[in-house]
Amino acid sequence: MKQLVYTITAYRWGDRESHSYVVGVTRKKHDALKAADVEEAHRGGRKYICEVLEWTIDVTMAGNRANGPKTIKALPKQSTLATM
Repeated sequence: MKQLVYTITAYRWGDRESHSYVVGVTRKKHDALKAADVEEAHRGGRKYICEVLEWTIDVTMAGNRANGPKTIKALPKQSTLATM
């Protein structure tokens, strides 16, 4: 059985090119989504947007991008700064 972990990363204005930081890593999807919601609310709702990815432990995407993470909570298609 494959083991999964979930990473939560906050991106300023939901933009990958702006400031970002790791909020946490957890084994439970529910905990990751909750952490993302709490962090977004704590940081003003739109200033930082969180992305949640599901990773398989001990599997790398080196040489095979198909082994990459599964997106659980995606960033918006457009930076939230552009909509202000």
